[in-house]
Amino acid sequence: MIASLFLLWIIVILLVVAVVALARQVRLLQDRAMPIAQRAGLPGPGGAAPVVSAPTLAGDMLTIGGPSADGRALLLLFIRPDCPASRAAIRDALALTDRKRLRLLFLGEGRAEDYGDMLRQHHIRDTDVIMSAEVMRDFRSGDRPSAALIDARGRLLARGVVEARDQLDALLVHVQPRPVARDSGDVVSLLS
Repeated sequence: MIASLFLLWIIVILLVVAVVALARQVRLLQDRAMPIAQRAGLPGPGGAAPVVSAPTLAGDMLTIGGPSADGRALLLLFIRPDCPASRAAIRDALALTDRKRLRLLFLGEGRAEDYGDMLRQHHIRDTDVIMSAEVMRDFRSGDRPSAALIDARGRLLARGVVEARDQLDALLVHVQPRPVARDSGDVVSLLS
């Protein structure tokens, strides 16, 4: 009798552990299935991006959202130091932003020391990194690497998970070059 009661308690404890593990997996699957653009509290594509200010690792205050001072679109890349997909997303974003002439800003949360190796490996400047849980919350970034694309006027063009290069390419499709005529008659390609 005592042995069967003991066995019953072990089974109950194992069931509780299994339910907690399954609940976590369901939450992760829901996070993956629902695009970031559909999460509550964020504007849809074409809406005004949240305007937030936060210090960079260099100590300068930077405002995200609103009109761009340099006329460039802004790609926000939300990263985590212990995530291999974040390292791949950084490498892909650095290669693509050179081609697209975008401003690239990396956002994370926690301690800057945790990101040190990752930032040094990719030669990322302290002026391009913000460590702010508040900004991460405002843009509703999840546990996976994600990105948000904001045009020069402060409108949110697109956002989504960017675990693979094709996902980042799909996000950057929203930035199209448009010709602008100069006084000399030359045509220059700018990003809208």
